Amino acid sequence: MRRYGHVLEHLPDRVFAFDEFGPLGIRPTAGSCWAPAGHPERHPATYHRTHGVRYFHGCYSVGDDTLWGVNRRKKGAANTLAALKSIRAARPDGAPIYVILDNLSAHKGDTIRRWARKNRVELCFTPT
Repeated sequence: MRRYGHVLEHLPDRVFAFDEFGPLGIRPTAGSCWAPAGHPERHPATYHRTHGVRYFHGCYSVGDDTLWGVNRRKKGAANTLAALKSIRAARPDGAPIYVILDNLSAHKGDTIRRWARKNRVELCFTPT
């Protein structure tokens, strides 16, 4: 926690946050309306998602106060690495950056840790 406080206070333009959100069941819904008293509006269940689900991989720049991300078909190390590369591209000057992320196993793989060391990215995992 001390490390978070230090980088957020002294280097906010180099701090980014990353997380996945999902599964998202993206489907159209009918317009909103008033329901007659005693007859609540019913929504269909989404047990059968014929087109699958999506996960939002979001990246937030603390210094710029900007959020960007992409929708992916699944979570995983390959999609996490692609998101981390987009964060690195946001600071192309080569200065060290700090990425705050949770302890999902897809964030801790050897490939991601090697890439982070090589590209001057410090992965700051949230405490468990």
